Amino acid sequence: MKYFFLFLTICLFSLQVMGEVEEYILQPGDVISVNVVEHPEFSGRHKIRPDGRINYPVIGEVDVATLTCAQLVKIMQGKLSSYVNNPVVSVSIEAYYANKIYVIGAVSRGGEYQIYEPIDLMKVIAMCGGLKNSKVKGIKIIRGDGTIIAVNTAELWGTAKYDTKKYILYPGDTMFVPDSFEVPWALLSVILSVINVSLQIVLLMTRLQ
Repeated sequence: MKYFFLFLTICLFSLQVMGEVEEYILQPGDVISVNVVEHPEFSGRHKIRPDGRINYPVIGEVDVATLTCAQLVKIMQGKLSSYVNNPVVSVSIEAYYANKIYVIGAVSRGGEYQIYEPIDLMKVIAMCGGLKNSKVKGIKIIRGDGTIIAVNTAELWGTAKYDTKKYILYPGDTMFVPDSFEVPWALLSVILSVINVSLQIVLLMTRLQ
């Protein structure tokens, strides 16, 4: 039984880590809305400045960039606890600074694409005209902060129902599809034919000597 609980704990921890990796990281230029229940004087919209901060009522300067919304909620609850009893805080993204994602590698139409909300990987593949080679085994999602998410394409083309929320691209992210090595059979056939002819010539000249 103890091994079962240990296994369950590991699974829950893994799911938590995966969730944190997938959550959007706030960046300068984003517009966020901070709402404090029953306290409109502490609620409002804020644009993150180039230095990564916002100027918040009463509290003053708050470092926001590089945080997730969930992390910012905890920080704001701590800062507001001196002014509000048991503050209930929510943070949402009103506008993204760079509403673009980038697609590079072995796709039909690479480049930058405008998006208006986080987008599922399958939609990105459709948006860029599909993969040049559907047998490619892996795709990489490169987050704006440099984090790399490896995607096994077997999950995309598998028979099981695909979870559209598992692989999401946010503004500033890049989808990279590596080139798959393909044996150039036509060229290889020509080379072998030339080698065969050369050997025959060598053998013929050897016999004539």
